[in-house]
Parts: sequence; structure tokens; C-alpha cells
Amino acid sequence: MKLWNRIFQMQAGRTAEASAALVDVHQAINSMSDYGYSLWETIVGPTNQFAASALCSNVEEFFSGAPMHDNVDGAALGSKAADVNTLVDGPADDSLWNIVHVLGDWSSVPNILSDVVSKVPMDQMAPTVEATVEFAEYMHGLAGTPVTVCTSFWGTGPSVRMYWGYESMGDWDERSTRGMGDPGFHQRNAALAALPGVEMAARSGVFRRLV
Repeated sequence: MKLWNRIFQMQAGRTAEASAALVDVHQAINSMSDYGYSLWETIVGPTNQFAASALCSNVEEFFSGAPMHDNVDGAALGSKAADVNTLVDGPADDSLWNIVHVLGDWSSVPNILSDVVSKVPMDQMAPTVEATVEFAEYMHGLAGTPVTVCTSFWGTGPSVRMYWGYESMGDWDERSTRGMGDPGFHQRNAALAALPGVEMAARSGVFRRLV
């Protein structure tokens, strides 16, 4: 299974308009297809940034447009996409991730998501993945937070990513504070940071689901 991700950088000062337009187009696509997109608004991280994501079990079908239904209203969908395009600030940034380890209940899409992305030299991918999986298992055992470990080369360069799922911002605050206060959290971060050339937590953020 893979995870497709697209990041939208929207124009400053037009966040409310951008949010409404992105929600409109993604709800429309989901009603006309089997893509099952989720849409996220950045809460902690770069301002005016949104992201779409979808699970991808068949790469050929996903990128061919096969999940679109036969009764697609192309004109209506094109108009909604055009509304989004008037609000973007630069090209979207796509990436494709291999899901390599899953812990906890992901049967439904969480309301709040956090992620941590580390940039990794090619010769350090295997030990970084091993250490990240061990870190994820330890933290899941400590706080019970659902976590997914992913790797990617496509659209990102060699990278390892952890996704964490939460019910609310209060849930995120309680679980992440409890986990980050544990000595094992710091010990495992230090071990990851000691791997040659690994750029630990090159990017991180917290996101609220809109769709």
C-alpha cells in the first residue's frame, strides 16, 4: 500500500477563501470517484498551507484516472478546480510514500494528524527505517497513539516519515506531551540523530482534517 500526498501553498491573506474552495473541489471529486481524498489544513507549520492525501493500492489505476465514475460532470469539476487555481501561490508539491509499518487503529481517518519527516542518505535508509520503526513501537506502547511509518524516494528524495493520528487537539496535546516527557523518547531521538548524514525532523507539522 502507498500513500499519495499533495501540498498546496495558498496565497497569504486568503486562507478562508482557499479553505472553502479546496473543501468544495475535494468533496466534489470524492462524490464523483473512488479516490477517497482527505483534505488537511496546517495548524502548526507553514501558514496558508493545505494538503490532500489518499491511499493508493494500485498505482496504475490511481494515476490513470480509473477511480473516476462514468457520470463525472467535467464542466462543474473544472470550474471548482479553476476557483482553487486563482488562490494558489506556486505549484503543488506531490509525493508518493510506501507504507512500511502500521500500529494502532487506522480504520477511520483521524481528525488531527501530525507528521515528522527525516531526510536520509541512501546508504542510511535501512538503519534509519529500523530505528524509526523501533521508535514508533516504543512511543505507541507508551501513549497508545496510532502511528504509521512510511518511506519515499519519489518527489522527496530519500525520506522516512511518521504519521500520528489523534481525535482532537486536546488528544494531541496530552499524548504528545506525555510521550515527549519520557526519557526513552530522547534516547531514541538521540540514536536516530547519531546516524551519519540523517537530517532528523527536517519537516514536521500538525494538521486538521477538513474532508
